[in-house]
Order: sequence, then structure tokens, then C-alpha cells
Amino acid sequence: MTKNTAKGLFQVRLSASGEILKNGRNEINVYISSDKGQKIENAKVELVPWMPEHGHGAAWPPAVFDQGNGVYRAVVALTMPGHWQLTVKISKGDSEDSVLFDFPDVKN
Repeated sequence: MTKNTAKGLFQVRLSASGEILKNGRNEINVYISSDKGQKIENAKVELVPWMPEHGHGAAWPPAVFDQGNGVYRAVVALTMPGHWQLTVKISKGDSEDSVLFDFPDVKN
């Protein structure tokens, strides 16, 4: 699952073993590169889960760990199945951008 950020500054790819998001604990790899394909290292990366129909996020803020070489490992805990959105916010130097991934049917 790969998308460009809103301003087009970064490309973000999400991967996981199995479903990217499920109810419970999720370990996700976030790969970040520039619009020219260069791997983005040492960025500040934040993941924001949101359940739009219920108007709430996850009970605990996701933990994000820089693995080097443009790879960030995230742990996201979701408390219920349903429609979730996951925003990835990236800050690197003076550049800030974000991208929204939609998961309409997160299951147990």
C-alpha cells in the first residue's frame, strides 16, 4: 500500500505480515522516500489512528521506531473492529507533510 503525501514531498509505503490493520496489536513497517526516490532517514514520524464514525482515535498513541535506511517500525493498538483511518505525519528539516490511509473494514 503506497501513497504520496498531500503536498507531494514524500512517498509512503505501509507493509505488515498479514493485514496492515486489524483489531488489537499491529506491527507496521513504514517506508518513506522523497518524491525523487531517496530514502528519508532521521525524520520525525507520527501515526494517528482515527475512527471517523465514532469520532475517536486509539486508546494509546502509536509508538514509532526509526530502523534506519528510510524504514520506521510502528506499533498501533486498535480497540475495536470497524472503519479506521491512519494518518502518517512526517517532519524532516523544514519539510512537513502527511498522508491518509483508509481502512474501511478492520476485522478481529
